[in-house]
Amino acid sequence: MTKAEQPESIYETIRERAALMNRLHQQEQGTSIRIQDIAMELHCTDELILESLEFAA
Repeated sequence: MTKAEQPESIYETIRERAALMNRLHQQEQGTSIRIQDIAMELHCTDELILESLEFAA
């Protein structure tokens, strides 16, 4: 299995992108971005976003 296929690296990539998206959204809108909006932008499911965030905990 290559590094790109390992769940840890996928989760890490999603967490990093989600954090960046949230920071930008907070700067522009003053509120946190919704999980659904992150999922739409990253072309994945809400569940994958949540799993990625839980994996970091």
